[in-house]
Amino acid sequence: MYNIPNLVFSDKNGVVYEHPVLKSVFRTGSYNIVPYELEMIPLPENCKLIAIPDAIPYSYDQMQAKIIEFSGGFPVSVELPKGYLRTLLPAYKKNTNDNNLISSHLTPVGWMDDRFVVPAILIEKKNIINEKNKKKIFSIIQHENIYSFLNKQYMLDYLTNCEIIVKNHKELEATFHFIRTISDLQLSFVITLKYDLDSKTIEMIKQEKNDTITLNLNIKTFSMEKFKSSLSEYIDSISFDVDSFNPDYLAKKGISFEIFTKLFEFAEKQNLYISVNLLTLPGFTDTVKEYEKTLEFISTFKIDYIKLRELKTNQDIFFAENKIENTEIFGLKNMLKYIKKKNKRVKMGYFSRTKNEFHLPDSFKIK
Repeated sequence: MYNIPNLVFSDKNGVVYEHPVLKSVFRTGSYNIVPYELEMIPLPENCKLIAIPDAIPYSYDQMQAKIIEFSGGFPVSVELPKGYLRTLLPAYKKNTNDNNLISSHLTPVGWMDDRFVVPAILIEKKNIINEKNKKKIFSIIQHENIYSFLNKQYMLDYLTNCEIIVKNHKELEATFHFIRTISDLQLSFVITLKYDLDSKTIEMIKQEKNDTITLNLNIKTFSMEKFKSSLSEYIDSISFDVDSFNPDYLAKKGISFEIFTKLFEFAEKQNLYISVNLLTLPGFTDTVKEYEKTLEFISTFKIDYIKLRELKTNQDIFFAENKIENTEIFGLKNMLKYIKKKNKRVKMGYFSRTKNEFHLPDSFKIK
């Protein structure tokens, strides 16, 4: 019989325990399932355990051979570091009607082999900047107010991998100043622009861009007019935020599949490096229907790189509002294996790539 991680729960004071008898139950889509030991990896370093208030965890009672509610504590989850992808969701029963209770970026936690474990896969671990240089960089951004936007933890995670995410003109200006300040470290950086470019932005880029900078334009809204106006000769790569390639699902979100495909067709003609930020949700992304549509799309269009990320949404609301059909679920890990087997050209990873990394092999090795 295979090993099942024990239930991990928290008391009202936030103290975390592992249950000596009851086993973990996690969730995929609308199913509560008993996880298999090979789905688990040790809890990554520097993760903070998070108790989910006003909720009752589900657990597996081996004596009764059934899933039960455990009323002796609260569910425990964790936010994984950048570079990891969770494969299952927390399984719980809410004691409140507050729909903001859970955000699906959380990953459930179990206890197995005398350590905490999580259902996840390591997609990519780069950490290009070494500890010595990291301290220099963090010292700079902590002592100058213009770099305050870089101080958030998620930004520091990307910064360690030489990517800066920019949301407006002010941040872009500070970004160029920051790169000039640390230029003696001789590091190549990706600057990801998460807003529509205008003449002011393009002029700023024209003045400051150099060979160490890779400019990545991130597309979140599918408008051909905005896309065309944002392009310039200084853009090196394009990334699209996509949570589904399914025409039916896109239509529910008010996205025309025709415009969606035309954006990719137009992007191909620009001779740019094209990546997709595939925003994943266990029990949705890895269903048979979604897998088939994903494979069909990436086999049709020139997509160089798939960045695997998490769809940050309330899991209860998502599955209820989208009326996701109960269907066969491959599991994210199996789905990625199938994609790689069927389409060997496309590469997978987690972090954005600099120009000198565009044609490197896969970051993600599927075991």
